[in-house]
Amino acid sequence: MHSEEQLDSIFESFESIAYEQPKQYVSDPDSFFNSLTVQANSPYQREMYAYGLLFMGYGLLQHGDNFESVKYYEKAYNYIKANQVPTENINTEIITPLANLYIQINDIQKAIALLQKALSETTDNNETVRLSNNLANAYLYNAELDSAKTILLQAIKRPSNTLSSALLYNTLASVYDKEQNWKESTYYNNLALHNFEKSPLEGDTLLWYTAALGLKGSLEKDNSYVNRAIAIAEEHFPNAQNRFKAKLTLIKGDILKEQHHLDAALIAYDNTLSYFKSEDRAYVLDYTYTQALIGKAHLYTSLQQLDSALYYYEWAVENDFRTQQLIVSSRDQLSNNIFNKQTIQNIIDLVQSKPDLIHKKEIVQQLLWCIELSKARLLINEINRSESWSSSSDKTRIGMQTIRNLYHKIDISVDTIEKRKLSQRLKKTMIEFELSERHFEATQFEPQKARFLKHLNRPNSDFYAYFVHNDSSVTIIHKSGQEFSFKRNPASVPLLNLLSFKTTYFGDTPNNYNQNPKEYREKAQYLTSELLPGIRSAQRNVFISLDAQLYGFPFDALYDDDFLVKKHNFAYLNSFLLFDFLSNKTIEESKISVFYRSEYPSPLPNLQFVNTEVEHIYDNFSARKIGPDEQNDSTIRQQFALPNIIHIAAHTILDTTAPPIIYLNQAISTNQLRFYEMKTPLVFLSACNTGYGKPLPSEGTESIQRVFLSKNVPSVISTFWFANDQTMLDLTTSFYQQLDQTADPICALGEAKRTYLQSAGSVEQNPWYWANINYTGIGNEIGLKKSSNLSYYIWGMAILILLGLQYPFILWLYKTVKYKDKKTYNKSK
Repeated sequence: MHSEEQLDSIFESFESIAYEQPKQYVSDPDSFFNSLTVQANSPYQREMYAYGLLFMGYGLLQHGDNFESVKYYEKAYNYIKANQVPTENINTEIITPLANLYIQINDIQKAIALLQKALSETTDNNETVRLSNNLANAYLYNAELDSAKTILLQAIKRPSNTLSSALLYNTLASVYDKEQNWKESTYYNNLALHNFEKSPLEGDTLLWYTAALGLKGSLEKDNSYVNRAIAIAEEHFPNAQNRFKAKLTLIKGDILKEQHHLDAALIAYDNTLSYFKSEDRAYVLDYTYTQALIGKAHLYTSLQQLDSALYYYEWAVENDFRTQQLIVSSRDQLSNNIFNKQTIQNIIDLVQSKPDLIHKKEIVQQLLWCIELSKARLLINEINRSESWSSSSDKTRIGMQTIRNLYHKIDISVDTIEKRKLSQRLKKTMIEFELSERHFEATQFEPQKARFLKHLNRPNSDFYAYFVHNDSSVTIIHKSGQEFSFKRNPASVPLLNLLSFKTTYFGDTPNNYNQNPKEYREKAQYLTSELLPGIRSAQRNVFISLDAQLYGFPFDALYDDDFLVKKHNFAYLNSFLLFDFLSNKTIEESKISVFYRSEYPSPLPNLQFVNTEVEHIYDNFSARKIGPDEQNDSTIRQQFALPNIIHIAAHTILDTTAPPIIYLNQAISTNQLRFYEMKTPLVFLSACNTGYGKPLPSEGTESIQRVFLSKNVPSVISTFWFANDQTMLDLTTSFYQQLDQTADPICALGEAKRTYLQSAGSVEQNPWYWANINYTGIGNEIGLKKSSNLSYYIWGMAILILLGLQYPFILWLYKTVKYKDKKTYNKSK
């Protein structure tokens, strides 16, 4: 046991090293932090500990490690909040640097929320100006330029010192630069420089001044200003602010590239990378680093050094993937996806510029790897976060419950004012939750190309990956056996035909097919030849990595002498990278939790098939029926947390202004579902439009089906359009029968459709009836547990048989007892 004096000394030493000797921990901060194994008891010790964490965050920031800096600032923030540690000014010491770090790593929504909260709680004028500038920067990075201008122009009207005015002017100049209003940008940039040069500059103010010089160089395409900024930064911060200096050299490289000084630009980009002190092919979680790699790739493309260009493009995509996994905000993830898509298009254009490249296996593999890294990055991040929540602290779990409850209240409320109040409360709760969930400590993402390619060696399987270009042409990469092939449709015609085909045959009515089945087959045959090259020789299972408008299209309803489902089982994925990130949950004997509702208030129609569907599952397999009377929050959460199959037979509600909802006894939106704990190996959504939703850039659709994937559910069966009652019943019944035999949900759904088609009449052969139900996932083994009713039957039969065997003995005993009783009776007479 340590005495109080010894503990005081330990925490004083921790705080002192964190503040004065950052070199002792910047290379491995976690080791230094974990060496502190004692608990702070007194208020003084807690204060030393809190400031030690804060100084570690600051020291790591000064040495350019944004990722670790965020982690320790968050630790400090959470500790101060949890233990009510007094601080001199939490806005200056934690909120502002932490928000700026979020901006640096492009987690802008988190920065905006944090700064808005701080700004609403401050009354100090100087602090209001500082926070306004930081919030404007966040708006700027989030492309909310009007919001940025509004808050800056308001702040400029407040009385402030010369340096604060200079800072506001330069941020305003950056906003106008983003708007491409270079006249206004130059005007405010000159005002900023004028104000800076009137004041003594040191520390942060000197950095602000060099940033203004860098912007002037960028505006005027004049590297003399940028070189001056670099020289000032090197002189005054020789061993620190490396990321800031990297940004300046990146500006220099971009100007040189634009002026076609290619060799000099390469040197500038190399200097940018060198500030990160990284080894060859290292990954640095920073967008400046990624942009320098892309800059080098562009230059090597211009120099016709295509191997080098591809090398740096691939490195940039890999680095960008890792960096983006730091981002919590879905909006920021999606905006980065748009930027990333342009990089992929550049890579494909580069490969196509040399026709011999598209026939090289290693090049097509490289291209496939980059395309799949570019897709479903938000989904992969959500999977990782969901998994870390399952082992999270009590505080995080309470936060999840609070958020889920708030979403539930929002979903069921019909009062606009109440919804608004609940949304405001939710926003504040989300800030605290995101800070407490320790996302930066739990983040684990190490996709490897060799492992990725190994996943594509599944037996009896072919793989098709799609990438839809901005001009609506489609790149297709097909892997069959050990062969990889590349195809790009030269025009947008196939995609436009597919969209027209989808609208015509898979809309609100089955009539268009019935009127002319031959025309359907001809169009479907054309789409097969364009979008599924080599399908005739493909294996039984076909995995498809979708993109853009291809989501929600039933490939198994295409045609090649017959419907493709007759020969193939189809499985859809957002990216083949999900083979790495979704858990392959194998269950030998799974029970089924059946949530259902058949009767609804007007104008929703009642679901006539639901009760029959539920009874069939219950009679044949070990299942729990959970009807409307049982559908309370506690029961729903409990069932989702069990390793049972989840079967949902109910209405879904789609609204362009709100998240999709499963309409059980209570409304469950996709927002609520994100905060459930899930252990299920399979979700069967026996309802309409569960695979349909609002399109997301490079991420599919914001559908109910997608949310289950984000909760690490490896198999999801959903519908692309309205379900026909009888067909849904037939396919559901057949699916579970086939799953019982095969333990393979991909095969089970394919066999269910083939069984249906074998007995269907000419009208019911129409794909509108059967092609809307589809499988999404990686394929996992799921055995079904037989119905408990069957075991009761077996036990009953066993008892009867046992009684039958014992009947002669019972008859003999009866006669003996009766004979003895008769003798006794006669004697008594």
